[in-house]
Amino acid sequence: MKKILLKIINPVVLFNAWLYHKKNSTFSNSTSDLELHLYSKIFKNDMLHYGYFENTEIEVDTISIAEIEKAQVRYAQNIIDQIINPQDLILDIGCGMGGLSNLISQKGFNVEALTPNKNQIRHIQSKYPTITCYQKRFQEFETDKKYGTIINSESLQYIPLEKAFEKAESIVKPDGTWIIADYFKFNNSGVNKSSHLLDDFVRKSKEHGWEITYQQDMTPHVLPTLKFVYNYAERFLLPLVHFTSGKIKRKKAWLYYLIRDLKQSVDHKIWKELAAVDPIKFRNEKKYMLFVLRKNCRDAADNPASS
Repeated sequence: MKKILLKIINPVVLFNAWLYHKKNSTFSNSTSDLELHLYSKIFKNDMLHYGYFENTEIEVDTISIAEIEKAQVRYAQNIIDQIINPQDLILDIGCGMGGLSNLISQKGFNVEALTPNKNQIRHIQSKYPTITCYQKRFQEFETDKKYGTIINSESLQYIPLEKAFEKAESIVKPDGTWIIADYFKFNNSGVNKSSHLLDDFVRKSKEHGWEITYQQDMTPHVLPTLKFVYNYAERFLLPLVHFTSGKIKRKKAWLYYLIRDLKQSVDHKIWKELAAVDPIKFRNEKKYMLFVLRKNCRDAADNPASS
């Protein structure tokens, strides 16, 4: 305890702590995402998205990490199956650790990857050196290339809708397609505020001249992933947190007293994160959709020079 108190009253230590705080509080979610890094250590297939389960009634206690990984590959294959012009260049937007891009490349398709996360870029360059990747946000991405297919796999939710449509229009070929797999919310009254409104997305598609040529409600097929995460947190992580807290309170009551406000903040954060993966809340507030959009063919006819 004496050592801790000496650090607390040492002005040099306090100044260095402040500098450390300033340095680490400037990271944005997209450039240094700790949660995605954690998932990447758990799942070894370089996929950070939900899994697609054919058996939507699978018992949560029977789901293993291996089955989650298989479901993630199945999810990726569903996206690849929607690529109708594989001879053209493909852009994987928000590519994560490169798992989907790698599967596309293994099919013999020419794919490029885009992410603002520098650690993901390093990983892809090291593990998949044949895949060209760019460290940029989609809305800030500049290129003279035209893509036959662009893909947003759980990444559209992070991009303002208007900016997403504006950028898509500038880089997709006149006969190109836009594949989107993501969850959308019904309204703004839900517990978890992330994702775009489904009605807004459909309206923007029409406004910008994109035709929705295919759509699938994937919600029942991704819910087992949420059930797995929620079950694991509820049965293992939360009891472990409470056990650790109780241990500190019993063995180091003075320390527990000092960090009690921090503990309350952590507890609030945990319950907020749990609400985001609560399968019942998700089903009531959101819909997980697979969309295929195609640029209006009339635009291609009106602008033949742009093809």
